[in-house]
Amino acid sequence: MNYRMLGYVLGRIFMVEAALLLPPSIVAVIYGEWSCLFAFVVTAVGLAVLAEPIIRLLAGNYGPESVATATPILAYLGIAVVFNSTVLLFNAIMQAHGDVTTPVVNMLIGGIVKVVVNYILVAIPSLNIIGAAIGTIVCYVTITVLDLIAMRRTVTTHPAVARNLIRPAAAAAIMGAATFFAEALLRRVTNSNTIICLGALVIAVIVYAIFVLALQCITYEDCLLLPKGEKIAKILHIKHKT
Repeated sequence: MNYRMLGYVLGRIFMVEAALLLPPSIVAVIYGEWSCLFAFVVTAVGLAVLAEPIIRLLAGNYGPESVATATPILAYLGIAVVFNSTVLLFNAIMQAHGDVTTPVVNMLIGGIVKVVVNYILVAIPSLNIIGAAIGTIVCYVTITVLDLIAMRRTVTTHPAVARNLIRPAAAAAIMGAATFFAEALLRRVTNSNTIICLGALVIAVIVYAIFVLALQCITYEDCLLLPKGEKIAKILHIKHKT
């Protein structure tokens, strides 16, 4: 295994994740904390589906074997983005409600779980370093579950699950399928990984935007929170429900 390549790729993976967490953060500021959950789902789907072309774009010079090693790591870390970001969101909500101890305790428990899972999975030859990525998912899933249990005691308001999560998740699933087939189609017509990656991303954005509007994930009230919101709502044909 080329550990130099692995360190290079992992460093850039974290940079990609950090950049992709920026849109959810902006959404959280504009629409409120719960509404940014749909952006986290989009980030995860994008990283998971486009793991290979992204890795080729970042470190294609290291050879096919190295790319094959790093691709599943990015795919698993893409899934982890959902739970990682959700934990950050839940922690902020609990702290805003005056509970500053529980998030720290839950993070500590999640860290212990990650160490144990890493120790078990990394030792399996067929998994190796991929076991660490899986351990990250297990870690944040554990913290998410613990946070949800704790929030039932401290948080009295609940999100509109259908609009904030289920519908956007459905749109993200459709986007993921479209991106997968677009990437496969582009790979047949060109050998340029840059064109493949960027082309698939453009198609992903278009498909997701269409289905977000079709499934009414964005309301008229959401548009009003933006500058010239009424004009935006009119352009997008989003009507005010009385």
